[in-house]
Amino acid sequence: MSDRKGRKSVHRPAVRASVATLRDVAERAAVDISTVSKVLNNGSITVRPETRARIEEAANELRYRPNASARGLRLLRTGALGMLIPDLANPAYATIVHGAMRQAEQHGLVMLLAEFNRGGSADAYRMLVQERRIDGLLIATARETSSVEAEFELYGVPHIFINRASADSLSVTVDDEAAVALGTNALITQGHTRLGLIAGPPDVDTARRRRLGFERACNAARGIRARIASGAYTGRGGYLAMRELLTRGARPTGVFASNLLAALGALAAAREIGLDVPRDISLVAYEDGEIAEYATPPLTTVAVPFEEMGSVAVDVLVGVLHGEERRNVVIPTSPTLIERSSVAPPRVAGRGRQTSKS
Repeated sequence: MSDRKGRKSVHRPAVRASVATLRDVAERAAVDISTVSKVLNNGSITVRPETRARIEEAANELRYRPNASARGLRLLRTGALGMLIPDLANPAYATIVHGAMRQAEQHGLVMLLAEFNRGGSADAYRMLVQERRIDGLLIATARETSSVEAEFELYGVPHIFINRASADSLSVTVDDEAAVALGTNALITQGHTRLGLIAGPPDVDTARRRRLGFERACNAARGIRARIASGAYTGRGGYLAMRELLTRGARPTGVFASNLLAALGALAAAREIGLDVPRDISLVAYEDGEIAEYATPPLTTVAVPFEEMGSVAVDVLVGVLHGEERRNVVIPTSPTLIERSSVAPPRVAGRGRQTSKS
């Protein structure tokens, strides 16, 4: 076939934008293709900083993108992690999820999320696990009894517990004892000697560790009288526990609530029986958040690194998937006392407030 000038025409396929390969990146960076593969497909590989920078710069210039399906076949990976939480409405779990999802994205992974107390979500997860359509599982629950997690164990899916210490499985936690001791000492420093703890459910790992931190702080001080009331980590749980502390036995002048939702319920209980916070009773909450700042009064809290806990858990699980040594982690970031308006020295009948201790 010829054109109008008699020249023979040649059939040419449609022009397509070239797709950069590992070899292209290796040539641009002047390194072996195996080094490029290790750096771009497994960021934890140890290379000289200047070599890594050269490879990453070449990949960016060439707009290189890994072949996700081929990489998945080589590594037997799906590119997805699963995460189970008991309650998305709980601010603590929402913060953990945020940290985990951001870190999964850094690893090029998708995070599939479900509330395992909701039957339908758990059923869907069973199917994903049975069919090995997720590479690993993050379980963010402090409870030690769960038929769901036991079932996942049967299918051999690598998993890690978040916010729950475990001797048998991987876990990432924060130092709950230190956090609660910090908040309890904030009350003791203000001169409070009659203290109350709104503890979580007795069968929950975090509740036991937080209670231990409270008891150790009280025992380390002199002349402290302490009472403990247990309740769910909810506004209702905190309300009922606070009612118990305020209406039965000697009333405490300072109370530590073991989570932020419980502290909000405790505030409501105090108001209901005519007590002012902090004029009549001081309150400190474990866990910080925006709702603490806008409560009435704004709550003094102990901020703990929940977001970091979520991101570290992803790093540890991804490391296990790449054959690294299994290790439990306690986040080293120290808890921080956030002082607001819910704490003051205790009142003394007929003499106003006591002077806080130095």
